[in-house]
Amino acid sequence: MKQQARFIIQMDPYTGELANIPEDKLIEWLFYCVDKKGVRVDEILWEGHCFIPQECSCNNTGIYEKFQDKGINIMGRIIDECHKRGIKAYYHHRFSEVELNLEFGRNEIKQKHRDWVIKTWWQEGLWNLASPDLQKFKLDYITKIMTEYSFDGICIDFLRHLPCLPVGKQWEYRECATEFISKLKDNMNKLGRQVVVGAKLPENGEACHADGFDVEKWAKNNLVDFVIGGSRTINPDIDWYKKITEGTGTLVYTCWDAWHLSDASHNQTSDFYRGMLSNWTHKGTDGIVAFNFAPSPQEELTKLLPPEEIMNCLGRDYADFYNILSEENSVDKALRYVAERRGGYPFLTGCGGNNAFAPLPAPIPNDETPLDVKIDVCGDFYDRQGEVRFVITNAKSFCDKFKIFLNGALIENFSEDYSYTDQQIFWPEPQPAIYTANCLNLNPTPILEIKAKVDGSLIKNGTNTLSIAVIDRINYMLDSDSINVERAEIIVEAKGD
Repeated sequence: MKQQARFIIQMDPYTGELANIPEDKLIEWLFYCVDKKGVRVDEILWEGHCFIPQECSCNNTGIYEKFQDKGINIMGRIIDECHKRGIKAYYHHRFSEVELNLEFGRNEIKQKHRDWVIKTWWQEGLWNLASPDLQKFKLDYITKIMTEYSFDGICIDFLRHLPCLPVGKQWEYRECATEFISKLKDNMNKLGRQVVVGAKLPENGEACHADGFDVEKWAKNNLVDFVIGGSRTINPDIDWYKKITEGTGTLVYTCWDAWHLSDASHNQTSDFYRGMLSNWTHKGTDGIVAFNFAPSPQEELTKLLPPEEIMNCLGRDYADFYNILSEENSVDKALRYVAERRGGYPFLTGCGGNNAFAPLPAPIPNDETPLDVKIDVCGDFYDRQGEVRFVITNAKSFCDKFKIFLNGALIENFSEDYSYTDQQIFWPEPQPAIYTANCLNLNPTPILEIKAKVDGSLIKNGTNTLSIAVIDRINYMLDSDSINVERAEIIVEAKGD
């Protein structure tokens, strides 16, 4: 029997006012879903900027200092609470964090050591792995933390803010990243206890190479015990990660960031997550990381803090995500499989994290040639009913006619709704880089939705091709007049519907 994928939380309780909560109440809130909702959590990746000192004071939210002033080692207490519950506690270190409180001053270390940083999208610059002195600084800092705290492991998050190597030369400098992770592994092996080392990386091999990460070499030389492939990507290349780690013992995790997402994928219904998670588990992910989910229902935090002090309400708690994961193999539930959209995360210069390889949005050719959109579906649904769905911009109801296909089979009967609105599609305005707090267009333009019922026998176990062609239209002389596919989906209906 296949082993169940691990469930991992990347914990980032950023709200600075948490320092005003009594210690025991803070612990109760952080472990609410484990203790009160019975969620099985195997590992927690603790974001460091809340509970332990950072490279400079302007990175800190104040939680660490306030508890320290009371004589409380809050990170030590949290680690102990994890161990009491049988949960592994890892230190999750963003290799390049951004300075969140610049009103308290510039990053003095970055200002003093300009060769330690890459001048890029962030005004302070981002850390440069190609600098040997910066590598030593980072290794000394991380090793000091891992010596002082009884973490079971460390995860270096390279993906959160890129680049970390000179722009345009990332692959040329790949040995710098390999050298860093190798030295980190050596340092952890010398701590006198077993410490696992992992890394959060781009979603596929092409993106890893573009950003300077020779993950094949890392796995071959046993430099990492686990990798997290992607963070806000519906379709991480699990097959590639599993292939390069085969026989090495390196575990492959996947991650869903509930705050910074693939473009227009916010606030989805359970069938969306069920389809995504079903694909991940069928492809053999060893663990699923839930990031930017709240550790308790929102009402629990409002019991502890007044609403005006809650700086960042994440909304959905991770128990909801876990419940969907635990039911993903159910034969009775509806599943929605989607083609991913590019964009959605502006805080990087590089390849990983912005879903650069996603197929949508895409123009439909004007010469009756179908636009083919690939959608992965894991599972056999020959005894079920299904549905295919397109969301399309710039189509005109009085002149445009379409044909649609699933795996080459013509779908004869479909409905067209030109009054459909999608609050996450900002057309005709440019699609902005957004996150959960500003994901909705409050005045969406009506666009076209095409839907058709299909027999489940047409849905392949593997990569499906959903196609659409424009067979009759006028006034398409200008490139700007192209008809665009914004969403393409294959839905497997609940059994019995």
